[in-house]
Amino acid sequence: LPVLVQGVVVVGPKKVKAAENILDFYRQQKTSEWCLELHAVRNQGLWESVSGYARIFIDGEMQPLPVGSSVRVYGRAARPSAPLNPSEFDFQRHSQLKRVLTIVRVRNWSSVVFCRDKQTITLAGCIDWLHQRCLKRLHEIVPESNQPLASSLLLGAREALSQQTVNAFADTGSAHILAISGLHIGLVATAVFYVLRLFGCSLRISWLIVIIVVTIYACLTGGAIPVVRATMLMWVAGLGVWTRRRFVGLHALAIVGIVLLLWSPASIVSVGMLLSFLATAVLISLGVWCRDHWGDDSITQLAKEKRSWIQRILYRFFDASRWFVLLSASVWIVSVPLVIVGFHRFVPIAIGTNILIAPLLPCVMASGFVCLVSVFLPVSVCKPLGDAAGFFFDLLERVVEMLASIPGSSVRAHTLPTWWVLCWYIVIVLFLLQLCYQAKLVKRRHAFGTETVSKGPEILALRRKILVFGVILLGVGMLGISLQSMPKTFQGNRIIVSSMGHGCGIVIKTEGGQCLVYDAGRIGASGAALRSLRAVLNSEGIHTIQSLVLSHADTDHFNAVPGILKEFRVEQVIVSPHFLRSSSRSARRVHELFVELGVPIRTVLRGDVIPVGLSCTARVLHPQCTIDTAIHSDNENSIVLDIDFDSKRVLFTGDIEGVALRRLMAMGLPRCDVLIAPHHGSRTGLPQEIVAKVHPFVIVVSGSGGRDWPFVSQAFYKGWDGVRAVLRTSGGSPKNRGAISITVFDNTMTVEQFSPTGWHSML
Repeated sequence: LPVLVQGVVVVGPKKVKAAENILDFYRQQKTSEWCLELHAVRNQGLWESVSGYARIFIDGEMQPLPVGSSVRVYGRAARPSAPLNPSEFDFQRHSQLKRVLTIVRVRNWSSVVFCRDKQTITLAGCIDWLHQRCLKRLHEIVPESNQPLASSLLLGAREALSQQTVNAFADTGSAHILAISGLHIGLVATAVFYVLRLFGCSLRISWLIVIIVVTIYACLTGGAIPVVRATMLMWVAGLGVWTRRRFVGLHALAIVGIVLLLWSPASIVSVGMLLSFLATAVLISLGVWCRDHWGDDSITQLAKEKRSWIQRILYRFFDASRWFVLLSASVWIVSVPLVIVGFHRFVPIAIGTNILIAPLLPCVMASGFVCLVSVFLPVSVCKPLGDAAGFFFDLLERVVEMLASIPGSSVRAHTLPTWWVLCWYIVIVLFLLQLCYQAKLVKRRHAFGTETVSKGPEILALRRKILVFGVILLGVGMLGISLQSMPKTFQGNRIIVSSMGHGCGIVIKTEGGQCLVYDAGRIGASGAALRSLRAVLNSEGIHTIQSLVLSHADTDHFNAVPGILKEFRVEQVIVSPHFLRSSSRSARRVHELFVELGVPIRTVLRGDVIPVGLSCTARVLHPQCTIDTAIHSDNENSIVLDIDFDSKRVLFTGDIEGVALRRLMAMGLPRCDVLIAPHHGSRTGLPQEIVAKVHPFVIVVSGSGGRDWPFVSQAFYKGWDGVRAVLRTSGGSPKNRGAISITVFDNTMTVEQFSPTGWHSML
């Protein structure tokens, strides 16, 4: 929809991450993104007042656009998309939480006009100016190869990070350090506090300056919810220092949680936010308990004082290491279920990663912060600082990549049942409550002056309780492992036609858990295709694909394949001989990728059979056994499959059209219950003729049907009067878009379509 809007820039332009492989040929042009607070929209020659925010995507070289600028933008508007596949990320809900109700795509910067009479200087504009200065300083003094990681760790600018680097941090359980979080706030606060105390500042003044610096840094990095949470905790701690009152850590965390819940109710229950709060709660609980319960008595302190200085250093080092391992393991234990549920990933190496990078991370962040502080100094003076920071950033990246290369560092996991997750956290909560009870007993004993009483029986009783809870937690964990390793069985065979836009991604799941995927791509960016197909596979608990069939050499049918190969185990790829002979650059690159990864390639022709499961077989109907010189296009060489589900049949047609389709129909096509319409439901797929030949009850179009859809829709019904439903995965209205599921069980076929509210029966 063409629109002309006016508003104020609230987030400056950022580069959209460029395509990293040749399959994303639609994203090779440079694009930037920024956010506009809408004030007015043009409607039939009149300006109407509006509110909310819009994300602006604009093609061309990124140009400076200060925050606070009043601009008019001409482009094409669309709403953020709702989830059209099960388990898919809800961009619409995510955008609504931020009041971003519109996406505007702009052809070039000439469509952006400044309203110079309305330029204003705002606090947000000053913060954005400082952010850009800091980013520029990093690019000036940090070595080029280390700039993406430096920008991400220090300022939260992740758009320049390569996907390989992001995957390496995710596979080692250290992805949290790439996004600005409470860890960064804590490091900044600690560094500033000790520097101020070193120079003789009083405790109150030191905390006041710490709060000011932390608040500025939080604004500088975008003010994400975890950052706001950590900043508010710093405010509470600083308030306690100034009022000479000690606030209990968990009480402060609860207050901050309530404030954030009132401010942004939906965002606080996201997986990332829950992980952040859980980790903070565990660290506070264990820290307070260890301080109150395992404090040294006077005899132990006297014995420590008589040790040599080398012994004291070694004992302190071992004590610190022991507690750090305990804290790392505790955070990992409480986060495992949420990571599996939210990201379908189990990262056993995360504890080791945290232990290895813990000594390095303060050096990395300190050297980076020094670079930021030097923003107003000459570049020539600060160049050595950038080189030193580059060394630490490079070392961190190398350590993470080395750990990520270890086999088994990260494995995919099935979504765990809700009851299991609840059991896990109930045990942990009971254990933490027991620790709090023990801490209260210790405080009461100290209050009555009995701290010199022997702690032997008390520690022994506590160890027994810890052992009991540990055994229970181990039992729940073993149950989770058994649930993961159990063979998955399902009631009936199922086909899910994913909603991929103009593309195709069909998943077959049999009763025994076997999986065949027919095509994996869409026109446009491969990332969108991968997200859609990944969501469907995850929702079905599939991590191994027995057969990946690529119908033909059009990129909109396989540009998600590189991502699928990285995230899922593929036992074999099935293509036609014409695919391997294709002159397409993308097809050649995918073929090379199969060879690099050692994925077996099987070529099929008419008459071949692809076993899918005990009750499911796929027979190849096309291409023909002999090379037909009259057929040249990739579409006409599509693999056509006849899927036999015991008593039901489904016909996969790819993009077959024209001469090849007419010849195939002349040779005879079997009758089917469901027809996946050729060529995304276009006129060239001969809709009336093929329906008259195969007599389907249900016709599924993978796409929108194109501009000829009214004609094609009528042609389907004219072909055979037994057609009961014609469904599209990407129709023009919310009622006719979404993934389509065909389930065959006990000789009964059910057809459902997915919407943001769940599956709905269509037949």
